[in-house]
Amino acid sequence: MAKSNVKKRAISEEEYTTNKVLTVFSVCLLGVLVLMVVERLLDYVSTWAAGMVLVRVLIGVGAAGVLWAVWLLTREASGKRTAARRIVCGRNVMIVSVMTVLCMSVIHYIGTQPIKMLYVILPVLAVYYLVYHSYAPEFFLIALDAGLAMGLMFVVHRTLDSVSFGWMPYAAVGAAVVLAVLQLVCVVRLRGQKGKFTFRGKKVDTQFSRNAYIMLMVTPLLMAALTLLVWAMPAQMAIAIGAAAAYLFITAVYYTVKLM
Repeated sequence: MAKSNVKKRAISEEEYTTNKVLTVFSVCLLGVLVLMVVERLLDYVSTWAAGMVLVRVLIGVGAAGVLWAVWLLTREASGKRTAARRIVCGRNVMIVSVMTVLCMSVIHYIGTQPIKMLYVILPVLAVYYLVYHSYAPEFFLIALDAGLAMGLMFVVHRTLDSVSFGWMPYAAVGAAVVLAVLQLVCVVRLRGQKGKFTFRGKKVDTQFSRNAYIMLMVTPLLMAALTLLVWAMPAQMAIAIGAAAAYLFITAVYYTVKLM
């Protein structure tokens, strides 16, 4: 059979980014569905043994994926295979495989408690990945600030009256304050350098918009203040989280309109 002379069209950067986002959403959705099956099996005595077998199989699949990722990375490092604009590359396979092994190992030794947390983490990771590739760089940082703050507020509220974790609220509040101070210092320095910095000998341009620096200074201060509010007045947690969510929503609408 004659060999076709038609060359395969190189994928564009926009198509590659779209494929990456769709792949991440698909993998996270698949992860949630698998977790639902695992939790369903482990919740009943009659199917608990089958659930444990499934968990061990998934650990084995993850371990095999790690070996495959090492093989891919070796070929990519030797130049026999390129990782440029490839969804299935050594780095991506390694990330998914390691996460599978870690999550299933935790479930194997602890039980189904971590599954409920993973129900939240996986969709959040997918959304953040979409924000990172689709929105302005500063909005990704704003969304990250808001997400971390709401998580810290929840931790403060849940552990404030705990005997075993009495230190946790103070650690969470301290983390919120430290992160806010670090971000303010970094933003001030970046503003002085017009959004450019050097990383590993390469100059990086953050491409922040004109109002980005104000937003990146207001956001951490607001989130730290709301976290302190939850610590000082635990009964107001719903109001604090609602305020953080409303701020994130309004900011998201603003940056979505800018995309149009």
